[in-house]
Amino acid sequence: MKIEFLKNEIFILTIMGAFQHNPIYATNVSESDKINLKKNIKLLLRNLENNYIQKVSETKHLIYLDKLKSDIEINNRRVLKNGLISYGTIQKILNLYLKYLWCANFIKEPPQCPIDRIILNRLGDYKTSWTKMNKEEYYAIVQKIHLVKRNLSVAEWELREFARR
Repeated sequence: MKIEFLKNEIFILTIMGAFQHNPIYATNVSESDKINLKKNIKLLLRNLENNYIQKVSETKHLIYLDKLKSDIEINNRRVLKNGLISYGTIQKILNLYLKYLWCANFIKEPPQCPIDRIILNRLGDYKTSWTKMNKEEYYAIVQKIHLVKRNLSVAEWELREFARR
């Protein structure tokens, strides 16, 4: 029960971090549709988290990001703005969820990290909006992190750079 409680709290924090200040919903979407979208995302994340009990390669992680995006869009097209969810939002959902699970010692260290305004600023990128980021922009940001992280992993670098307000 304790583990389930913590994982539910982690999911709530993840959704808050990914959806806050991020217009993801289509117009006139009901509260029940929003709740169903979140339930669907939670189920998809819970299914994915088992893959991260062991170390996951960056290549495999990118495949999981693509699949998560596709699954969310297929199941929730009428709830999402323009029927789509941005790659920036997908990476924030999965990477933030994995970061929390990793910090709580539920999974191995994830291969990437959540990209948000704080991390973009740390990289000197003041133009990119994580909420609108496409796949190519995301890949470019991850490559920038690889260039500056020195002897740290991507996840460790992000923990060090992230300053909670």
